[in-house]
Order: sequence, then C-alpha cells, then structure tokens
Amino acid sequence: MTRAERTFVTRCSLVVRPIDIWTGYTPVASSLRISLAETDRKPIRTSDGSYAFLDYPGDICNLAITSSTYLEYRREITLTDNGREPPILTVSLLPNGTYVPPSAETGLVVKICDERGDPISGARLSAYIDDEVAVRGRVAEEKTDGEGNRVRISPGNGKLMPGDAFVLRDREGTATDWNVMTELHGDPSILILERPFNRKWSRGTRLLPAVRTESDKSGTAVIPFRGLMPAVCPVHVEIVAGDRKFTAVWTAEGGQVIHLPPIRL
Repeated sequence: MTRAERTFVTRCSLVVRPIDIWTGYTPVASSLRISLAETDRKPIRTSDGSYAFLDYPGDICNLAITSSTYLEYRREITLTDNGREPPILTVSLLPNGTYVPPSAETGLVVKICDERGDPISGARLSAYIDDEVAVRGRVAEEKTDGEGNRVRISPGNGKLMPGDAFVLRDREGTATDWNVMTELHGDPSILILERPFNRKWSRGTRLLPAVRTESDKSGTAVIPFRGLMPAVCPVHVEIVAGDRKFTAVWTAEGGQVIHLPPIRL
C-alpha cells in the first residue's frame, strides 16, 4: 500500500458535557481541566461546548474534572464497543467555597466542623426542597418503578436538566426515593434515569429539586438550587461524616444565597 492509499479513521470514544449545576450552562473552558487518567491526550471542543476524547484504545477509562471553583469530579467509565455510539456523559459540576454565586439564585452555604471546630472535608450532604412551588414535575403513569430507567412525567413549575438530582416523596411524607436525570428523551415528558426507583410510585407523586454534594478542603459546603423557588421554603438536610450524622430542616429564600452558622458534628 502506498502512502497515498493509506486511510486514517478518527473514532470518537467519549463525549463529556460539563454543566454548572447552578446556572445550567457550560463553564468557560479556561476554568476546567478535563482528562483521562490513562492518557495524556487532551479532548477537543465540540460545537455545543462538550469535550470529545478521540481514539481511546481501552474499554475502561477514569475521567477527572478539576477546577478552582468546582468540587473535583472523578468517575470510572465503561466505553462502548467499536461501531456503536460513544457514551455522552453529562456532569453537573458542584460549586466549592470559592465559587461566586450567580445573582438571583437560591442556595445555602455552611461550614462543617468537628467538635473542636476544625473543618471537615469530604462530609457528604443530601438536601431537597419540599414545597409545591418548587415541584419539578409529577409522575404521569398509574404506577411506575422506573423500569427501563425512564419515567413519564407531567411538567411542574421548573424544569429538570440532565445531571440534576431529584427526590420523589409520597403524600404522607414518609417515603422518599433519590434519583438523577441523565438525559432527555425525544419526548420532553420522558426522563431517562440513572437507575430504576426503589419502589413503585403512583400517578401524581411529586419530583422535588435535590442536591447531593460534599464539603471542600476548607470544610465549606455549598447547596445550590436552580430556577424558580418560593420566597421561603424548607430544605431537608442530612450530613454524614464517617460515623457521625446530622439531620435538620433549614430555611432557604428564593433568589438568595444564605450563609448559615457553622455545624459541629
């Protein structure tokens, strides 16, 4: 085969779509470093602002997204076989304590400390808002457990985006189920889920906005909520650090980022 007859085929192996969980937009490229642990090859930018890794030779890779204003993101990814569509991974980037909140957004900021007052990094926080104004949708099927990792909903007062977490809660307030919307279906009323639900849910069950995050190196945890929120709303919070657990119901205010007193575990 002569040099003129040689053909080089470039294959897209993985597409990463980072989204600022607070704004819903892709951060500027200069604020992020996106890499795979197994290669020094940098991704290319696509027309929609995503990052594409080309011609990765392996079946498994370890993605890392680092930034000065977002929490570090790491995940092991299994790639598809040759000839199939490459995985498109939407990543909701969570702010750390140095992030400057956007105007008119809703959130809480709190520092997590131990009994001596020293900051705790890596404390896990789960939080959701339980208020009618904040409902992001309602289950539109008679009964569903998210079989096939999808659910049909009727729209609420806000819109879920790929990468958003949400909580299902029954009318009695006794049962909850966490999940993440991974992608939109061609039908906007169908959500693609990270996993099936833990139980069956009835028509009309509410989808509530939720966040799972952790404290940064300074012990600061930022809980961001995007979109329309009521003027005053209850935020159900659980904090876990090792064998220590803290639960509370805090109050958020729509369009305000509130700094709370430090929490000692």
